[in-house]
Amino acid sequence: MENRFLRLALLLAIIVTLLSYWNHGWVSYLKDFVVFIHEAGHAIATLISGGSVQMIELNGDEAGQTVASPTSGKSPFIFVVSAGYLGSCLVGGFLINRGFKGSLVRPTLLLLGGAVLLLTLKYTSSGGLAQRTGLLWGIFLLVSSFLPFGWDRLITVFLGTSVSLYSLYDLLDFTENVQNTDAGILAYWATGTSPGGTVPKSVLFLGYLIALLWSFFSVSIIFFSLKRAVAPRPVPDETSGFDEGPVVGLDNPFPGEVTPEVLEWFLSRGLDLNGKPLPPEFMDIERIDG
Repeated sequence: MENRFLRLALLLAIIVTLLSYWNHGWVSYLKDFVVFIHEAGHAIATLISGGSVQMIELNGDEAGQTVASPTSGKSPFIFVVSAGYLGSCLVGGFLINRGFKGSLVRPTLLLLGGAVLLLTLKYTSSGGLAQRTGLLWGIFLLVSSFLPFGWDRLITVFLGTSVSLYSLYDLLDFTENVQNTDAGILAYWATGTSPGGTVPKSVLFLGYLIALLWSFFSVSIIFFSLKRAVAPRPVPDETSGFDEGPVVGLDNPFPGEVTPEVLEWFLSRGLDLNGKPLPPEFMDIERIDG
């Protein structure tokens, strides 16, 4: 997965596969996992802000709830309520980024799997859907971290793409009954009104405003994660032994690795790897023969 085209092709293949089987039974397990990540975001935000978590539940209809008691104050409550949608996008984007970059893949899977298992064992009811989902995916993540031959990277990219795609799909909740979403909960709290009866216009207006803000941040998180994941890798300065970062004009067009000999051949003729002349400022850099 070192070539940008292959990374994009793999990403597209995963997306097409998921969309093709979106209503298939096996995808429902992925959806339950994403809903669990969403609720885990609320739970972890509550714990970080000093509150307490009583229960994480999944309802089986792609919905769930986290029963928690955040600490008093405006900031902790806003942080906890916002952590569901934004947390899912952060997890999805980070998994895609780590999978394509190939760095810290095993620690990432171990940390995520351990966190899922800990939250499952402590905050889910025995025999419930949340517990079954947490145990299944927690163990799967731990086992996946030890798979050889790059399978851990492939699984990381697949899960990251699945979480990101469903997180974006989840934003469609805001188009219908926004008052019943997390954005509605925050809007009711901010306006000081209680759910029930006719929904006040102030709640609807603020709910949609919050939904738009969360959607913007969610899309931005995933976009920049993908952009960094599929960006061309910098070509290291093999002659000096140091990686001096990205060099203008040295985007690798080849499907494989470029050997130092090939790179030196192009540079000695003032060309980049696409056969185009290098910028004048690059020609002024002295290269040290090792």
